Amino acid sequence: MKKYLFLFSLMLLTQCGGEAPVNIDELITNGSLADIQNLKTQKQKELNSLKQDIDQLDAAIRSQNSEKKLLLGTDILITPQEFKHYVSFQGTIDTDQNLVLYPELPGLLKAIYVKEGQRVKKGTLLVRLSDGGMQDQLEQLRLQLELAKTTYERQGKLWDQKIGSEIQYLQAKTAYKTLQKSVSQMQDQVAKTQIRAPFDGIVDHIIADKGANLAPGATPILRFVNLDRMQVAGEIPEKHLPNIQKNSQAKVDVPVLGKQWVSKVSLVGNYINPNNRSFRVEIDLDNKEGNLKPNMTAQVLLNDYMNPEALLVPLKNILKNQDGRSYVFVLEPIADEKDTYKAVKTFIETGAEANNKLEIINGLKAGDRILQEGVRLAKDQQLIKIINS
Repeated sequence: MKKYLFLFSLMLLTQCGGEAPVNIDELITNGSLADIQNLKTQKQKELNSLKQDIDQLDAAIRSQNSEKKLLLGTDILITPQEFKHYVSFQGTIDTDQNLVLYPELPGLLKAIYVKEGQRVKKGTLLVRLSDGGMQDQLEQLRLQLELAKTTYERQGKLWDQKIGSEIQYLQAKTAYKTLQKSVSQMQDQVAKTQIRAPFDGIVDHIIADKGANLAPGATPILRFVNLDRMQVAGEIPEKHLPNIQKNSQAKVDVPVLGKQWVSKVSLVGNYINPNNRSFRVEIDLDNKEGNLKPNMTAQVLLNDYMNPEALLVPLKNILKNQDGRSYVFVLEPIADEKDTYKAVKTFIETGAEANNKLEIINGLKAGDRILQEGVRLAKDQQLIKIINS
């Protein structure tokens, strides 16, 4: 009964042309869903009308109050652009073709056929050692081999005619095969007295002197290098392993030369060093001009992330609140007021950083304008006069 009395009173006041001061708590308790929705719609219209009135009044106050000073600033238009992030490390330049040549046999250094700095082809004779009579032994073995071959062939013909014994034929065959092996082994030994270039390269340094007594594997003869292709190698923390692959872009800066090389990763190590939790990376470098030398130091930048359509904001234009959340001031234009904007505090999510810029993952979209100069002085909902739009 109480509900019907409430509705009757509301209808009576409406018909009389007056605006009934509705008690919202009473309406929620006794009114129907339709009545509540109607009142909400009415209040929303009133709120929108009030907001329009307030905006008009604010505009009038700003236009008539000549003493009011707006904060001046500049803006940035957010547009998609390519973004690359790099991992930095220091590496050492070297080459795989950097050898110190040692003798395999003991002997005297009989002859040196090259000079320091001379460029030679693969297989060129560099030095010769004394053979200790091995060449004479080789000639004797060759003579014995010729006799053994003749004996073997004749014994074979006799055996084909069923003349002689099988054991004589087999002995001749064995003697011939054995001498073949002996000649081959002696040829290998004699060849070791002649040291030849293992690849195309340069005689960098002749270490031993002619006539020196050389010990196998202990006395260095000369250093032989090829610097046409170099590598820079270094170690990177294991946390970057998922983002570094073969052929990843690399920038190599050599401070002592003041030059930079752009190359690609040629090797990604498969072993994590337990001492520093890092893995090895190598990058090939073209050194046709010969500027790079072994053991030079280089600063390397490895591309570990790329976004072709990134939204970037300079670090200086990103602020943080007491909770550590990052935000910027997005500029919303004021109707009918040229170059005047409202600064709206907008929280953002950031990604990678490079070149003093942060990638924005969430919170901004292409086409937004944010406050640049004056960002440290701005407050939320403050009016800003942009002087570079």
